[in-house]
Amino acid sequence: MSAGGNIPYHLRQNKAIERNLFIDLLTRVGRYFNVSDFQYIGFGGPFLEDFKHLHSSLRISNMISLEMDGNVFSRQKFNKPSSCIALRKESSSDFLNSFDFDAADNLIVWFDYATPQISIQLAELQQLVEKLSHGDIFKVTVNATPVSLGHADAKAEILNRRAETARARLGEYAPAHINPSDVNTKNYPALLLKALINAAKHGLAGDSSLVLEPLVSFAYTDGQQMLTLCCVLLNAEERDQFFDKTRLRSWPFYNDCIQAPKSISVPVLSLKERVHVESMLPGATADEIFEDLNYYVGKDDQSARDEMSNFISFYRMYPWYSRVVI
Repeated sequence: MSAGGNIPYHLRQNKAIERNLFIDLLTRVGRYFNVSDFQYIGFGGPFLEDFKHLHSSLRISNMISLEMDGNVFSRQKFNKPSSCIALRKESSSDFLNSFDFDAADNLIVWFDYATPQISIQLAELQQLVEKLSHGDIFKVTVNATPVSLGHADAKAEILNRRAETARARLGEYAPAHINPSDVNTKNYPALLLKALINAAKHGLAGDSSLVLEPLVSFAYTDGQQMLTLCCVLLNAEERDQFFDKTRLRSWPFYNDCIQAPKSISVPVLSLKERVHVESMLPGATADEIFEDLNYYVGKDDQSARDEMSNFISFYRMYPWYSRVVI
């Protein structure tokens, strides 16, 4: 559960951007719901970074961290930044079976999975959604590296085998057709997104009063390619009012998940490079930035331009890191 959480955020710049986008999203949801009164449940990892950020930015003061690893749990007890965080040494599966969802306030639940156990994780997502109510928000992050299906090569024969493995692992949540092209590195997140949406819809199958509203989905890589999805459950009759008040459909990062997940892949810039590039924004294109620099930042010209275009989209969400002497 905590494997990914052992890596500090300053070494995972794309995930850090995605987390800041999550805060921005919740701020906009706050135009309709008072998210400060929601209870947050997630995987804190040894540093409980998400908990600190949610408490600081949104004043959420009722929080539960789930952790299975005994040593990480001990580190959490030492590092716990706020008294409003309850630490529970249990798995997400055990939590789903033991927590009294009916007695809870509105919830924000983030299951930030690190390991590629998609079959188990899809079943847990269905079980989670079955227990949620109007206004509850859930977010799930899964490993989207197609090598987890086996076979590191991407030749046609290997892709066929991966597609067969994907059908077996996604099971009842798989889309009707899985093609070999769906399990290459570029397209695998979109395939998993369809499976996540299907699992969530299975969770709502017995309740026609609620609707599932996907809000955002991102794919990013900080070592391993990951996919994240965030949705809200709404009473059907409040759907239009929710979107009118939150204006989420005008938010540039909104994704109803009919489309593929948006990619977060920014270049690694020096402090001096970043200050210079941001001095040209908003307004400059990637081509104009590289023309001004007289070099590109990346492994090759095209990927560098793609990453710089991505930076232009996300630079306001890109955290600043610096050395501090305490």
